Amino acid sequence: MTDLAPGAAVVLPGEGSARPGALDAWLGDEAARDVVAEASDVLGRDVVPWWGDPLNLCDPVAAHLTAVVTGVAGYRSLVAAGLRPVVVAGHGVGEYAALVAAGALPLDQVVAFVDWRAEALAHAPRPSCAGMAAVVGPGAAEVARAVVTELAAGGLSVASLDGPAQVVLSGSREELEQARTAVTAAGLDMVRLPGRAACHGPLMQSVADHLAAPLADLDWSVPDVPVVPNADGRPTRDPDHLARCLRAHLTSPVQWEATSRALVGAGATWVVEVGPVPTLGPLIRQVHPDLPLHLATAPGALTPTALPEPALTGPAPTGGER
Repeated sequence: MTDLAPGAAVVLPGEGSARPGALDAWLGDEAARDVVAEASDVLGRDVVPWWGDPLNLCDPVAAHLTAVVTGVAGYRSLVAAGLRPVVVAGHGVGEYAALVAAGALPLDQVVAFVDWRAEALAHAPRPSCAGMAAVVGPGAAEVARAVVTELAAGGLSVASLDGPAQVVLSGSREELEQARTAVTAAGLDMVRLPGRAACHGPLMQSVADHLAAPLADLDWSVPDVPVVPNADGRPTRDPDHLARCLRAHLTSPVQWEATSRALVGAGATWVVEVGPVPTLGPLIRQVHPDLPLHLATAPGALTPTALPEPALTGPAPTGGER
């Protein structure tokens, strides 16, 4: 692989990036195959056919796991080819992939934990009762915060500050419907993210409590490179700080706009996103319009990304609420 210049940040997307065959594309590389083999051993089944079936990826457990394993497999393949990242970050469940990739947590423990975590989300309010929706347009953060304050709803909250033109809300179905009326009145669009649990807000507190004990059992190490946690958007190699942020992960908003700024602050001069489609790169471009962005889809497949923005952090319609 060529053009592996120094100064790269690597970003790993969450379950919204899950696509059939995304993991298969990395299987030509030995480092990636080792990741897949270890994940299969932990889960007790061959993950390649499991996650290669489009119907299986409708299951949140499969979607979460394939996002994490594909991210780690791609990262290790890139490093084996000579990439030397200066900082790593992941969005949503992609943060678990980032922690493994950087060496802060062992792969086997994270695969098992993400499996438990995805199952636990089934005990949260169902997507038919609660979920997430993106506020899209200029000044999205100000509008989203104003709507949350105006409605003063118990479960409605800002779930992800993705960029200047995209903020995600989480809440009950009724709260999101009320929010949509207020958002559209402000001249912006609001797009439901189908099938997504109402993560990164108060509706996840019971799930976070349920996961506290297994989360405390994870074995932490000092990572090889700084990781930017979702909870505060500040690069660190301190395992204690990373652990505190991970404990707050499900109930705290994703600070992705701050993360985009932190990548450059940590010395990144270009960004590699590992995944089948550009998800995080277009959000980073909202903050850094001139920062070179590349998408890594397979060994040796590193291509520049230049897409219109905004790009949603999960599959969703491009306009209006469906």
